[in-house]
Amino acid sequence: MKPIKMLLLASVAMLCACQHAPKSTATQSAAPKRLLLLVDVQYDFITGSLAVAGAPAVMDSLAGYIAAQPQGTFEAIVMTADHHPADHSSFKDYGGIWPAHCVQNTEGASIYKSVLDAVKQHDPQAPILTKGDNVAVDEYSILANAASAKKLLTLIEEKGIQEIYVAGLCGDYCVGNSIKDLVSAGHGDKIRVLTRYIGNIDDGTTLRSIIAEHNLQVVE
Repeated sequence: MKPIKMLLLASVAMLCACQHAPKSTATQSAAPKRLLLLVDVQYDFITGSLAVAGAPAVMDSLAGYIAAQPQGTFEAIVMTADHHPADHSSFKDYGGIWPAHCVQNTEGASIYKSVLDAVKQHDPQAPILTKGDNVAVDEYSILANAASAKKLLTLIEEKGIQEIYVAGLCGDYCVGNSIKDLVSAGHGDKIRVLTRYIGNIDDGTTLRSIIAEHNLQVVE
């Protein structure tokens, strides 16, 4: 074969290889921007006046999960918390259905230590968004509180969040209602439900129904 023809064939082969070469690993493996939403991981729901069965073990496992994630896994971590006045209308003594819980400035309202410590390893400034501070209104979902809803939705938008990982307490009330409101706000495709790290008052039926109804992704 003549040298010129050989050179032409080699050039064509190189061009084809370049056209079909995979994109760079950095482009292929760019991680989505994730937000970790931790719902009501508070002492009164774990060991206190409204403790969920099995909650200590589930929340300790959640702390282990958070601590094991590499730095940068989450673009942001947000915690939510009930923040009730002592005479809140949801309490039995004031006509409600629940025992007094998560009263402002009490130990029971504080975030569970092992989870808080794990969060602080990733983001020392991770915010705690509150709800239920109006004596006349019970707010299961964090988005039911106008001020906290604005902060959370603004953060999702400004940081370009693509995935929202949800865990906490409990699946049939505050976790479930927060998920439903996020779906209503147009973020259903972003939600990733960490079912292993969610405690439930019921046997998990309510949360499973919410997941099925909205075709949500589950992360085991």
